Amino acid sequence: MAKRKLQAKDIFSIQLVGDVARHPSEPKTAVVVQRLIETENTYQSHIWLVSTEDGKKTLFTNSEKSETAPAWSPDGQWLAFLSNRGSDTMQLYVMPEAGGEAIRVTDVKEGVQSFQWSPDGMRIGFLSKDSNARDTVSTVIADTTPSDGRDSGPVQSEKVVASKNDEHESPREKFTKDVRHIRRRFYRLDGVGFFGSKRSHLFVVELANLVSGNDPLPSADKSLAKTFVCTQITNGEFDIDSFDFSPDGTRVVVSTNVDEDAETTFKQFLYLIELPKNEGVLPVITTNDSSRGAQAGDLAKKPGPVPVSDMQCLTPFFHTAAKPRFSSDGRFIAFKGEDHQHGATTLTGLYLYDIQSRQITWLTKDSDELFENRSIADTRTATQDALEWSVDGKALCTLLTRRGTTQLVKVAIDSGQVEYVTEGHHCVLSYSFSRDGKELVYTAGTSTDPANVYRGVAEEKRKLTHWNEQFLTEIDISVPERFEFDSDGLTLDGWIMLPSSAAPAGGYPAVLQVHGGPAMMYADAFFFEFQLLAASGLAVVYTNPRGSVGYGQEFCSCIEMDWGNLDFRDVEKLMDTALERFPLNSERLGIAGGSYGGFMSAWAIGHTKRYKAAVVMRAVINWYSMMASDIGYATPAEEFGGMAPWDDPERYMRISPITYVGNVETSTLIVHSENDYRCPIDQGEQFYIALKLRGVPVEFLRFPEESHGLSRSGQPWHRVVRLEEISRFLSRELNQ
Repeated sequence: MAKRKLQAKDIFSIQLVGDVARHPSEPKTAVVVQRLIETENTYQSHIWLVSTEDGKKTLFTNSEKSETAPAWSPDGQWLAFLSNRGSDTMQLYVMPEAGGEAIRVTDVKEGVQSFQWSPDGMRIGFLSKDSNARDTVSTVIADTTPSDGRDSGPVQSEKVVASKNDEHESPREKFTKDVRHIRRRFYRLDGVGFFGSKRSHLFVVELANLVSGNDPLPSADKSLAKTFVCTQITNGEFDIDSFDFSPDGTRVVVSTNVDEDAETTFKQFLYLIELPKNEGVLPVITTNDSSRGAQAGDLAKKPGPVPVSDMQCLTPFFHTAAKPRFSSDGRFIAFKGEDHQHGATTLTGLYLYDIQSRQITWLTKDSDELFENRSIADTRTATQDALEWSVDGKALCTLLTRRGTTQLVKVAIDSGQVEYVTEGHHCVLSYSFSRDGKELVYTAGTSTDPANVYRGVAEEKRKLTHWNEQFLTEIDISVPERFEFDSDGLTLDGWIMLPSSAAPAGGYPAVLQVHGGPAMMYADAFFFEFQLLAASGLAVVYTNPRGSVGYGQEFCSCIEMDWGNLDFRDVEKLMDTALERFPLNSERLGIAGGSYGGFMSAWAIGHTKRYKAAVVMRAVINWYSMMASDIGYATPAEEFGGMAPWDDPERYMRISPITYVGNVETSTLIVHSENDYRCPIDQGEQFYIALKLRGVPVEFLRFPEESHGLSRSGQPWHRVVRLEEISRFLSRELNQ
């Protein structure tokens, strides 16, 4: 049967395989599978159980909403997960191993961000933003913040406190709820929105009565008829990034920064916290307030929160410490971190904190590698970048980004030696071991397969699932060809995807794609956008220029404060090489990219005339006005050596594409999201108006209510239109 060409709306046919959670002892794993729902214009994730013996799949959750982040209790009797069923936010649920009704155990207003079982399985710790922040003017009469910028504390005024009953609201209360009163530097985040003064804190919910069997399981219609005791552990003007329980469950280690200058130093420290003690199995608390009804996970704030003065800082002289993990004997805390010697481009390494000696060992000091996954693709669902101890306590397991692949590795704690657990041209996305460490389950994707579940290691690996197999057999897929090329004496990786049709006279029209970051990496991963362009008759070429990760520290940091120089030379050398080796038409070339890649696309057409068409997406156009980014307050320190735009305007404008707009003659499509807080839409607006004023052919594609991550996580139909318009524009311009 003849295969058909890929279409933009085929994105609805792809199933995205995400996190795995291998059962502690039984031969099965939980796995998250996400789909884009065409009729609802939304995403839906469910949890499946997959046999690690024969790959048999069983749907474990099947609500009308989504379930993600599965995690087995230590004894394997319960599966915890996050779901937005019955709520606008993600809440924590637990379900018996054998299946049945999911039991909701939290009802926190801002939702649950992440969670973890305690070692004894009697409680679950989770992170959530507090809901008591003062962000609207409806709770204050006037701004009374002192002139020095210090927070003056809450202003009490019964006259303006909003009533829960709209009938009793004054006009002022009713019509000013949407006014935001901002006090922080960091008050919004791309993809999340405005969070104002809300802070992420640690909570613990007690499940002893449930998991010990002291109470019968609630029936389906009474699943919220009990309240689980929930204690807030931390509170204050700081955010908890990650945490871990000690082996005996009496303490937690958290990653945060309680200092007043946290938003200017960008540091993260580890703190040790003694958990409030609860004697025996906690009683079940219920409510007799029939007007309100029992609410799962209502906060019982006794005991707790722990005062900041009782939080012991373990790494006061370290720059960034995150993802802490206790060793099984409680002596060590492993963590991911960096010393910031190379600023924002410093590669993440692995470290070990000795609780007895209070010494920190840099385990990966001699490894010029990045110990996390920073590969890029547009057909993935969210996965957790885990750091885990080996069963024997002699090594740490984590993902590693290297030369266009991501692998699972083990790092010996006595020598720092790196052992590759997986190998090959793929990207490992998540992994999980059995309790005895004898069986590994992981998800991995390739350039022709978005992702599936595998068992085993290296040559013994076995593919357990075949999601998307039928769809992929029906589609004419382009297989990327990897090649190497030289740029300034460096060996770089390149890829090319050729259309399946015969090359036309003069060669294929071609598009050079540039990734974002720049500290990210193209890899052996499935890229729907590239496949669509190849299906339309365009060759696609791409590389990891200097500034990318996966090629060492110097390679990554050498373009800091100098975008558009060495990296641009690499991009141009890629195109030179591709023209020499493959049947491409040098008169029909285009360039495209998003974020940093959008910068490079705009930069290129301001410095060369070789490209007939350019797609500039969510780009950095004007560094001076990038102060408006959600993380723009960090720009001077992280990108410009501590110099603000008003201190050194020439430096900012020298590497801004807007400066060279007078040189542009290339037909351009600008794509930008209106709720992009990383590269605000004024960046695209400036470039559009500048090109219009100069009479350069330009189109502007704007997406309302979308963020910087439109191409990966935007509304499904917006993603379809984006893909169609990019393909239409490039096909038209490069085939004229």
